[in-house]
Amino acid sequence: MTAMLELNGVSRRFEKKLDGVERLARRLGADLRETCVNAVDTASFTVARGEVVGLVGESGCGKSTLGRMVAGLLPVSDGEIRFEGIDITDARSARAREKRLRIQMIFQDPMSSLNPRMKVADIIGEAAVYHGLTNRQSVADYVDQLLEKVGLDRAFAQRYPHQMSGGQRQRIGIARALAVKPEFLICDESIAALDVSIQAQVINLFQDLRRDLDLTYLFISHDLGVVEHIADRVVVMYLGRIVEVAPTEALFDGPRHPYTQALLDQVPRLGAGRQVFRTVKGEIPSPLNPPPGCHFHPRCPMAGPRCRRDVPRRITEGDHSTACHLHDGGTE
Repeated sequence: MTAMLELNGVSRRFEKKLDGVERLARRLGADLRETCVNAVDTASFTVARGEVVGLVGESGCGKSTLGRMVAGLLPVSDGEIRFEGIDITDARSARAREKRLRIQMIFQDPMSSLNPRMKVADIIGEAAVYHGLTNRQSVADYVDQLLEKVGLDRAFAQRYPHQMSGGQRQRIGIARALAVKPEFLICDESIAALDVSIQAQVINLFQDLRRDLDLTYLFISHDLGVVEHIADRVVVMYLGRIVEVAPTEALFDGPRHPYTQALLDQVPRLGAGRQVFRTVKGEIPSPLNPPPGCHFHPRCPMAGPRCRRDVPRRITEGDHSTACHLHDGGTE
Protein backbone atom coordinates (compact mmCIF):
# COMPACT_ATOMS: atom_id res chain seq x y z
CA MET A 1 0.00 0.00 0.00
CA THR A 2 1.27 3.47 -0.90
CA ALA A 3 2.11 5.66 2.10
CA MET A 4 -0.28 8.59 2.53
CA LEU A 5 1.56 9.84 5.63
CA GLU A 6 5.24 9.24 6.27
CA LEU A 7 7.23 10.18 9.37
CA ASN A 8 11.02 10.10 9.04
CA GLY A 9 13.07 10.48 12.22
CA VAL A 10 10.61 12.94 13.78
CA SER A 11 11.62 14.41 17.14
CA ARG A 12 10.15 17.06 19.41
CA ARG A 13 12.09 18.72 22.24
CA PHE A 14 10.64 21.06 24.83
CA GLU A 15 13.34 23.33 26.26
CA LYS A 16 13.05 25.61 29.28
CA LYS A 17 15.61 28.38 29.41
CA LEU A 18 16.59 30.10 32.65
CA ASP A 19 15.02 33.52 33.15
CA GLY A 20 16.93 36.51 34.52
CA VAL A 21 16.23 35.76 38.18
CA GLU A 22 17.23 32.11 37.75
CA ARG A 23 20.48 33.06 35.98
CA LEU A 24 21.31 35.42 38.84
CA ALA A 25 20.52 32.73 41.39
CA ARG A 26 22.81 30.31 39.57
CA ARG A 27 25.65 32.84 39.70
CA LEU A 28 25.10 33.05 43.44
CA GLY A 29 25.48 29.29 43.78
CA ALA A 30 21.99 27.89 43.28
CA ASP A 31 21.85 24.52 41.51
CA LEU A 32 19.71 25.63 38.54
CA ARG A 33 20.09 24.51 34.96
CA GLU A 34 18.22 24.60 31.69
CA THR A 35 15.96 21.60 31.11
CA CYS A 36 15.07 19.72 27.96
CA VAL A 37 12.40 17.04 27.45
CA ASN A 38 12.62 14.74 24.42
CA ALA A 39 8.87 14.17 24.13
CA VAL A 40 9.26 12.35 20.80
CA ASP A 41 12.57 10.76 19.83
CA THR A 42 13.26 9.91 16.14
CA ALA A 43 9.84 8.41 15.39
CA SER A 44 9.41 6.79 11.96
CA PHE A 45 6.40 4.99 10.51
CA THR A 46 3.91 5.24 7.64
CA VAL A 47 0.13 5.28 7.24
CA ALA A 48 -1.40 4.03 3.98
CA ARG A 49 -4.48 5.57 2.40
CA GLY A 50 -7.66 4.10 3.86
CA GLU A 51 -5.80 2.52 6.78
CA VAL A 52 -6.46 2.88 10.51
CA VAL A 53 -3.22 2.95 12.49
CA GLY A 54 -3.46 2.71 16.28
CA LEU A 55 -0.86 4.58 18.33
CA VAL A 56 -0.65 3.17 21.86
CA GLY A 57 1.44 3.51 24.99
CA GLU A 58 1.29 4.65 28.61
CA SER A 59 0.36 8.21 29.55
CA GLY A 60 3.29 10.56 28.98
CA CYS A 61 4.93 8.48 26.24
CA GLY A 62 4.51 11.22 23.58
CA LYS A 63 1.44 9.98 21.67
CA SER A 64 -0.48 13.26 21.76
CA THR A 65 2.65 15.30 21.00
CA LEU A 66 3.25 13.17 17.92
CA GLY A 67 -0.37 13.61 16.82
CA ARG A 68 -0.18 17.37 17.24
CA MET A 69 2.97 17.52 15.11
CA VAL A 70 1.22 15.59 12.33
CA ALA A 71 -1.72 18.01 12.58
CA GLY A 72 0.64 21.01 12.37
CA LEU A 73 -0.23 22.25 15.87
CA LEU A 74 3.36 21.78 17.10
CA PRO A 75 6.57 22.37 15.14
CA VAL A 76 9.00 19.52 14.54
CA SER A 77 12.44 19.77 16.18
CA ASP A 78 14.07 17.24 13.83
CA GLY A 79 13.02 15.00 10.96
CA GLU A 80 10.24 15.43 8.45
CA ILE A 81 6.57 14.60 8.01
CA ARG A 82 5.42 13.97 4.44
CA PHE A 83 1.79 13.88 3.33
CA GLU A 84 1.27 12.46 -0.14
CA GLY A 85 4.97 13.02 -0.79
CA ILE A 86 4.97 16.70 0.28
CA ASP A 87 6.96 17.84 3.32
CA ILE A 88 4.36 19.55 5.55
CA THR A 89 6.77 20.66 8.28
CA ASP A 90 7.59 23.94 6.48
CA ALA A 91 5.03 26.46 7.77
CA ARG A 92 6.04 28.98 5.07
CA SER A 93 5.17 26.68 2.17
CA ALA A 94 1.77 27.35 0.58
CA ARG A 95 1.62 23.78 -0.69
CA ALA A 96 2.35 22.44 2.79
CA ARG A 97 -0.47 24.57 4.24
CA GLU A 98 -2.82 23.22 1.60
CA LYS A 99 -1.90 19.63 2.51
CA ARG A 100 -2.25 20.29 6.26
CA LEU A 101 -5.85 21.43 5.73
CA ARG A 102 -6.61 17.86 4.66
CA ILE A 103 -5.40 16.63 8.06
CA GLN A 104 -7.73 17.35 10.97
CA MET A 105 -7.65 16.44 14.65
CA ILE A 106 -10.38 15.34 17.07
CA PHE A 107 -9.44 16.02 20.69
CA GLN A 108 -9.96 14.05 23.88
CA ASP A 109 -12.06 16.52 25.88
CA PRO A 110 -14.92 17.84 23.74
CA MET A 111 -15.87 20.47 26.33
CA SER A 112 -12.49 22.21 26.45
CA SER A 113 -11.95 21.93 22.67
CA LEU A 114 -15.20 23.74 21.79
CA ASN A 115 -15.69 27.48 22.26
CA PRO A 116 -18.35 27.80 25.01
CA ARG A 117 -19.46 31.21 23.69
CA MET A 118 -20.21 30.03 20.16
CA LYS A 119 -23.27 28.22 18.88
CA VAL A 120 -22.78 24.88 17.14
CA ALA A 121 -23.62 26.47 13.77
CA ASP A 122 -20.64 28.82 14.12
CA ILE A 123 -18.31 26.18 15.59
CA ILE A 124 -18.85 23.90 12.60
CA GLY A 125 -19.36 26.46 9.83
CA GLU A 126 -16.68 29.04 10.58
CA ALA A 127 -13.72 27.15 9.07
CA ALA A 128 -15.73 26.02 6.04
CA VAL A 129 -16.64 29.63 5.19
CA TYR A 130 -13.09 30.85 5.80
CA HIS A 131 -11.59 28.25 3.43
CA GLY A 132 -14.21 28.84 0.75
CA LEU A 133 -15.96 25.46 1.00
CA THR A 134 -19.30 27.26 1.42
CA ASN A 135 -20.55 30.86 1.77
CA ARG A 136 -22.56 32.81 4.32
CA GLN A 137 -25.78 32.27 2.40
CA SER A 138 -25.56 28.46 2.31
CA VAL A 139 -23.55 27.72 5.47
CA ALA A 140 -26.70 26.83 7.47
CA ASP A 141 -27.56 24.01 5.06
CA TYR A 142 -23.90 22.92 5.04
CA VAL A 143 -23.92 22.66 8.86
CA ASP A 144 -27.24 20.77 8.84
CA GLN A 145 -25.79 18.17 6.47
CA LEU A 146 -22.76 17.67 8.70
CA LEU A 147 -24.93 17.30 11.80
CA GLU A 148 -26.96 14.59 10.09
CA LYS A 149 -23.72 12.89 8.99
CA VAL A 150 -22.59 12.55 12.63
CA GLY A 151 -26.02 11.43 13.86
CA LEU A 152 -27.39 14.66 15.36
CA ASP A 153 -30.61 16.54 14.72
CA ARG A 154 -30.47 19.84 12.85
CA ALA A 155 -31.87 21.62 15.93
CA PHE A 156 -28.46 21.22 17.61
CA ALA A 157 -27.10 23.99 15.35
CA GLN A 158 -28.61 26.62 17.66
CA ARG A 159 -27.30 25.14 20.90
CA TYR A 160 -24.19 25.97 22.91
CA PRO A 161 -21.71 23.25 24.02
CA HIS A 162 -22.88 23.32 27.67
CA GLN A 163 -26.40 22.39 26.54
CA MET A 164 -25.28 18.98 25.27
CA SER A 165 -23.99 15.73 26.71
CA GLY A 166 -20.40 14.57 26.37
CA GLY A 167 -21.20 12.20 23.51
CA GLN A 168 -23.11 14.90 21.65
CA ARG A 169 -20.23 17.35 22.11
CA GLN A 170 -17.80 14.80 20.73
CA ARG A 171 -19.99 14.41 17.66
CA ILE A 172 -19.86 18.19 17.24
CA GLY A 173 -16.06 17.95 17.38
CA ILE A 174 -16.16 15.30 14.66
CA ALA A 175 -18.48 17.45 12.52
CA ARG A 176 -16.15 20.43 12.94
CA ALA A 177 -13.22 18.32 11.72
CA LEU A 178 -15.24 17.09 8.73
CA ALA A 179 -16.32 20.63 7.79
CA VAL A 180 -13.14 21.28 5.78
CA LYS A 181 -13.42 17.94 3.95
CA PRO A 182 -10.30 16.23 5.33
CA GLU A 183 -8.87 12.95 4.11
CA PHE A 184 -6.88 12.13 7.25
CA LEU A 185 -8.21 12.29 10.83
CA ILE A 186 -6.13 12.19 14.00
CA CYS A 187 -8.27 10.90 16.87
CA ASP A 188 -6.47 11.81 20.10
CA GLU A 189 -8.05 9.72 22.87
CA SER A 190 -11.33 10.85 21.33
CA ILE A 191 -13.49 8.34 23.21
CA ALA A 192 -11.59 8.20 26.52
CA ALA A 193 -13.82 10.78 28.27
CA LEU A 194 -17.09 9.05 27.27
CA ASP A 195 -19.23 6.40 28.94
CA VAL A 196 -18.67 2.87 27.66
CA SER A 197 -22.03 2.70 25.84
CA ILE A 198 -21.35 6.05 24.14
CA GLN A 199 -17.83 4.89 23.23
CA ALA A 200 -19.30 2.06 21.18
CA GLN A 201 -21.59 4.46 19.31
CA VAL A 202 -18.72 6.84 18.49
CA ILE A 203 -16.48 3.95 17.34
CA ASN A 204 -19.27 2.79 15.02
CA LEU A 205 -19.58 6.36 13.74
CA PHE A 206 -15.84 6.45 12.97
CA GLN A 207 -16.14 3.21 11.03
CA ASP A 208 -19.17 4.46 9.08
CA LEU A 209 -17.38 7.71 8.20
CA ARG A 210 -14.30 5.76 7.11
CA ARG A 211 -16.42 3.74 4.72
CA ASP A 212 -18.60 6.59 3.43
CA LEU A 213 -15.93 9.30 3.11
CA ASP A 214 -12.85 7.14 2.39
CA LEU A 215 -11.06 8.46 5.48
CA THR A 216 -7.68 7.46 6.91
CA TYR A 217 -7.13 7.49 10.69
CA LEU A 218 -4.30 7.82 13.17
CA PHE A 219 -6.13 6.53 16.25
CA ILE A 220 -4.32 7.50 19.47
CA SER A 221 -5.46 5.55 22.52
CA HIS A 222 -4.36 3.81 25.68
CA ASP A 223 -7.29 1.37 25.42
CA LEU A 224 -5.84 -1.69 23.71
CA GLY A 225 -9.25 -3.37 23.47
CA VAL A 226 -10.59 -0.52 21.35
CA VAL A 227 -7.43 -0.42 19.23
CA GLU A 228 -7.67 -4.16 18.56
CA HIS A 229 -11.23 -3.64 17.35
CA ILE A 230 -10.70 -0.63 15.08
CA ALA A 231 -7.05 -0.59 13.88
CA ASP A 232 -5.41 -2.32 10.92
CA ARG A 233 -1.89 -1.77 12.29
CA VAL A 234 -0.54 -0.77 15.70
CA VAL A 235 2.40 1.46 16.61
CA VAL A 236 3.65 1.07 20.21
CA MET A 237 5.48 3.98 21.89
CA TYR A 238 7.48 4.07 25.09
CA LEU A 239 9.02 7.26 26.51
CA GLY A 240 9.09 9.01 23.14
CA ARG A 241 10.43 6.09 21.09
CA ILE A 242 8.62 3.66 18.84
CA VAL A 243 9.37 0.14 20.06
CA GLU A 244 7.12 -2.02 17.86
CA VAL A 245 5.01 -1.75 14.69
CA ALA A 246 2.90 -4.60 13.36
CA PRO A 247 -0.49 -5.54 11.87
CA THR A 248 -3.07 -5.68 14.65
CA GLU A 249 -3.66 -9.43 14.55
CA ALA A 250 0.07 -10.21 14.48
CA LEU A 251 0.81 -7.84 17.36
CA PHE A 252 -1.96 -9.18 19.62
CA ASP A 253 -1.19 -12.82 18.78
CA GLY A 254 2.59 -12.56 19.03
CA PRO A 255 4.04 -9.37 20.56
CA ARG A 256 7.83 -9.29 20.30
CA HIS A 257 8.88 -6.38 22.50
CA PRO A 258 8.80 -6.98 26.28
CA TYR A 259 6.92 -3.69 26.77
CA THR A 260 4.20 -4.70 24.31
CA GLN A 261 3.95 -8.09 26.00
CA ALA A 262 3.53 -6.38 29.38
CA LEU A 263 0.81 -4.10 28.01
CA LEU A 264 -1.13 -6.97 26.45
CA ASP A 265 -0.90 -9.02 29.66
CA GLN A 266 -3.12 -6.37 31.27
CA VAL A 267 -5.93 -6.68 28.71
CA PRO A 268 -8.81 -8.80 30.07
CA ARG A 269 -9.81 -11.70 27.81
CA LEU A 270 -13.02 -13.68 27.60
CA GLY A 271 -12.49 -17.38 28.16
CA ALA A 272 -9.05 -16.87 29.69
CA GLY A 273 -10.15 -18.24 33.04
CA ARG A 274 -8.99 -16.87 36.36
CA GLN A 275 -6.24 -14.30 35.88
CA VAL A 276 -4.00 -12.36 38.24
CA PHE A 277 -3.71 -8.70 37.26
CA ARG A 278 -0.08 -7.58 37.04
CA THR A 279 0.97 -4.03 36.32
CA VAL A 280 4.07 -3.24 34.28
CA LYS A 281 6.99 -3.48 36.70
CA GLY A 282 8.33 -0.18 38.06
CA GLU A 283 7.50 3.42 37.22
CA ILE A 284 7.93 5.12 33.86
CA PRO A 285 11.17 7.16 34.07
CA SER A 286 11.14 10.94 33.95
CA PRO A 287 11.52 12.30 30.41
CA LEU A 288 13.78 14.97 31.93
CA ASN A 289 16.32 12.27 32.70
CA PRO A 290 15.62 9.17 30.59
CA PRO A 291 17.76 6.06 31.15
CA PRO A 292 20.59 5.38 28.70
CA GLY A 293 20.42 2.65 26.09
CA CYS A 294 16.97 1.13 25.82
CA HIS A 295 14.54 3.35 27.74
CA PHE A 296 12.62 0.29 28.92
CA HIS A 297 15.56 -1.55 30.45
CA PRO A 298 14.94 -0.49 34.11
CA ARG A 299 11.52 -2.21 33.92
CA CYS A 300 12.36 -5.09 31.60
CA PRO A 301 12.76 -8.60 33.09
CA MET A 302 15.00 -9.63 30.18
CA ALA A 303 17.36 -6.64 30.18
CA GLY A 304 21.09 -7.26 29.89
CA PRO A 305 24.26 -5.14 29.83
CA ARG A 306 23.76 -4.19 26.18
CA CYS A 307 20.27 -2.83 26.95
CA ARG A 308 21.75 -0.44 29.50
CA ARG A 309 24.42 0.70 27.04
CA ASP A 310 23.12 0.77 23.44
CA VAL A 311 20.00 2.22 21.86
CA PRO A 312 18.25 -0.64 20.02
CA ARG A 313 17.62 -0.25 16.30
CA ARG A 314 14.39 -1.26 14.58
CA ILE A 315 14.61 -4.74 13.09
CA THR A 316 11.99 -5.52 10.44
CA GLU A 317 10.84 -9.04 9.59
CA GLY A 318 8.12 -8.94 6.97
CA ASP A 319 5.60 -6.35 8.12
CA HIS A 320 6.57 -6.62 11.81
CA SER A 321 9.32 -4.36 13.21
CA THR A 322 10.74 -4.30 16.73
CA ALA A 323 13.32 -2.14 18.48
CA CYS A 324 14.75 -4.66 20.96
CA HIS A 325 18.18 -6.23 21.41
CA LEU A 326 16.50 -9.62 21.88
CA HIS A 327 15.91 -9.59 18.11
CA ASP A 328 19.28 -8.07 17.22
CA GLY A 329 22.04 -10.30 18.53
CA GLY A 330 21.08 -10.57 22.20
CA THR A 331 21.28 -8.42 25.33
CA GLU A 332 24.81 -9.32 26.50
